[in-house]
Amino acid sequence: MLIGQLHYETTPKYSFLQSLRNVEISKRIVELSLNSMHTIKGRIFKVSNEELANFFIEHMDSEDQLPTKDGMLSALIMPLRAIRDGTPIIGIDVSSIKIGVTDAGVIYAVRGTIVLKINNHYRYIRYGPLPFHITKENIHEIFGELSRDLSLRFNFFSYIDPQIQLCNIIEKWLRAYVSHLVKRSIILWDGSLTAGTPGNPTADLSRMLRIARENSNVVMGISKDTSLKFIRWGMTDLLNGYKPPYLFEIRSASFSHTSSLRLLGRIYVAKLAKGGCAFRLDIDKAIPRDEGIVAVEKLIGNETLYQGYPETLRLAHIYSTFTASDVIGIQRLLIKKYGLKLIAHNNMHRTLFGPYGARLED
Repeated sequence: MLIGQLHYETTPKYSFLQSLRNVEISKRIVELSLNSMHTIKGRIFKVSNEELANFFIEHMDSEDQLPTKDGMLSALIMPLRAIRDGTPIIGIDVSSIKIGVTDAGVIYAVRGTIVLKINNHYRYIRYGPLPFHITKENIHEIFGELSRDLSLRFNFFSYIDPQIQLCNIIEKWLRAYVSHLVKRSIILWDGSLTAGTPGNPTADLSRMLRIARENSNVVMGISKDTSLKFIRWGMTDLLNGYKPPYLFEIRSASFSHTSSLRLLGRIYVAKLAKGGCAFRLDIDKAIPRDEGIVAVEKLIGNETLYQGYPETLRLAHIYSTFTASDVIGIQRLLIKKYGLKLIAHNNMHRTLFGPYGARLED
């Protein structure tokens, strides 16, 4: 796509007005920039250029390397063996997306998926898509009714994106639903077993975990990304070079986290397959440690692991995620069913700047 250009003569390099040429950036702005850079010393630095990252890693000083098995690691590497006993594996995930904007509010859609692997077969059920029209007038009513209907202690927070909160409350319902119905299974959640954040009170999470335990289930949370740090290193960056499958337990005193958070799970770095990725793995803390480790061995023995990631959870993510075709279909249905008057949204950045109007991640 060609970007529109005005025709004008080349401007000489130093033809700026004298008053503008003499303008200096505020010293305070420079100070803030420099002071902020002082805070990066010794921190993990991730870049998208893999070749550049590998070059610097190869040339790092020994004192800058990640801690090794002979260094500061205080927890133990626990090698795992696969236990194939037919234990059912259940993965749960929920996704949401903005469908469009009305003159009164925003339309979001939510979809959740439960995937079950039993007797070497995968089965799934999808809930949704469920569209919600959120306005200033109905936002508190909707979240209040959802919270009461699902027996959750959910409070609406005006400073958090309603889409995130809507997705969160539906995901809680699916997790509670599964915890009630299944027995003697391994239940996988996308994310950690951390509570105490806005919209995720400790009481709700504790109740779901208790119900799961009463039905002889083991709940595990698997995080693709985590902000928890061991000393000053990212948790999932610690254990390159160790032979999988293994667990590495992170003692709660070893890493930094916000004091308001409640950690309801034992936290591990887990690498469950050769050539796979390392993930943060939380196991319900109320389950004995040995029993939790055996449950991970049952997960390895009874589940397909793609890049070390459980297939039930991967499929739950895929089946709940909205595709472009899904969005178009939902929009078409809503227009036809509710007589919406369609107005195309102009992307002003693309109109003005062409390919330079997109962000790097776009």
